[in-house]
Amino acid sequence: MLSRVANNLFWMDRYMERSYGLLNLIKTNYNSTLDSGDYASWNNLLKTFMGVEEAKSNDDYLDTISIINYMLFDLENPNTMVNIVIKARENARSVQEHISRELWLSVNKYYLHITDEKLQSTYQNSDPFEFVNEMLQFNHIYYSVADITQERGNAYCFMNLGKYLERMVQSIEFLSVRIINLDQKSQRLSESFFWKNLLISIGGYQLYVKTYKSIFKVENIIEMIAINENFPRSIRYSVNKLYTHIERLNSFNQLNDKELLFHVGKLKNTLQYTTIDSIKKIGLQQFLEEIKFGLSDISLNVNKIYFSQTY
Repeated sequence: MLSRVANNLFWMDRYMERSYGLLNLIKTNYNSTLDSGDYASWNNLLKTFMGVEEAKSNDDYLDTISIINYMLFDLENPNTMVNIVIKARENARSVQEHISRELWLSVNKYYLHITDEKLQSTYQNSDPFEFVNEMLQFNHIYYSVADITQERGNAYCFMNLGKYLERMVQSIEFLSVRIINLDQKSQRLSESFFWKNLLISIGGYQLYVKTYKSIFKVENIIEMIAINENFPRSIRYSVNKLYTHIERLNSFNQLNDKELLFHVGKLKNTLQYTTIDSIKKIGLQQFLEEIKFGLSDISLNVNKIYFSQTY
């Protein structure tokens, strides 16, 4: 498979995963602001995810509506939802012969929907929560279609490399941006709505309740997002999936790759033997920095081995 095709497959799934994460982030923050009345949290999201310093308005609620509108539809900012979907569709269009027809149609339908000129006016007259939920259905359809129609060959593996690398980045951002330092023991009951919305946004609320059967604790949430091997959005789960798909790519393409598999295997083993106590010992920030360093090595080697040559 040509490196250009592999790169487009990689980024198609990465952009789709990014769109899913952004929608969930918007939904979570909207719910949190309604519960807490703290509309200043939007400024942090704009700075972190949109590269914008802050929003300025005299009406917090109306400002929230306009901020969500901006994060969804602004064509000038490359980080907004509409531009992410446009990029996903561009990548999908260039690799149509390597993906199932149903998968191409699902991406194209998403693109046609979000670029419809009437959609922005529809948003203005809708409940933001319901509107974002409707948008999320396009992502759910994409994941379902990919699972049941895409052959388990090279293309599927490259798609999953993109998806799980992006998912790791998002999980790290959740921990570093949205969760307080592990040494700060702020466990006020008034924060329960925040933790609940946070867990719902990454699909972890039910698992948390079943696993811990307790009030929300920072340590438990960090443990679940970082090292739970059965939670689909945890860092450990994503690394395990990366290892599986890289092994398959080596087999499919008869590659004698040692370096990339070594870096992924090293991170895989590190997370396997990491506990919440060891994270507390070195500190959450240091733990995340080490994960970022490992992720950087993996990304560089993925690019060098798969995208910079023809094999």
